[in-house]
Amino acid sequence: MEKQGKHQVTAKVRLHTRERLNEELEAQKKRRKELEGDDRWIVVGLTRKEAAKVRAARRREMERLRKAGELLDTVDVLAIHGIELEMRARGWWDRRWPAVPEEAMDPGRWPGSRDGGYPKSVPLRLPQPLARKVYAACWFTSVKSIEALRDWRDRNPGVVPPRPFMEPKDEEVLKEYVRLAGEVTTVGDVWRGGLERGIKAGIEVRSKFAN
Repeated sequence: MEKQGKHQVTAKVRLHTRERLNEELEAQKKRRKELEGDDRWIVVGLTRKEAAKVRAARRREMERLRKAGELLDTVDVLAIHGIELEMRARGWWDRRWPAVPEEAMDPGRWPGSRDGGYPKSVPLRLPQPLARKVYAACWFTSVKSIEALRDWRDRNPGVVPPRPFMEPKDEEVLKEYVRLAGEVTTVGDVWRGGLERGIKAGIEVRSKFAN
């Protein structure tokens, strides 16, 4: 669902990740209050016009810090920064990707998606260009395996793939499924990786600027 230049997604994460995310966001909000309490933002004794300029400058500075990854005080800001780090770590950030096909943007699960076992949901609003870049990168690095998995489904009607995080028994046909599924990178993988990297980045920046 796209609205006002944003693309709404939901990251499915483990309970521990959700708890760590909540803790880091609280710490980042505390850091924001400390930054906003700096002496240069004091407006006592100023005229209304002067105070308005100071408040506007303070807002601009908070936005600059967010864009620089030095203040990650909302879930969206933390996720956007972390997703860029995740994409860079995969070598996908500076690549020019073809336009993402509409089938890749379908809300359903991709073939080979084994991202079960994540009970917590984290709603995210991402810039449309970032979201489409992630979809394109995941799709074009996984499409051959996705197509092979569709063929696998056609050849093995009624065969139930193994549950997430469970290795198949000796059936070779299921081992083939697991191998192919392991070659698919879903957007959920990137959302989760981005949140983990965003949490880590938040901790590091607080440590760097701690008094």
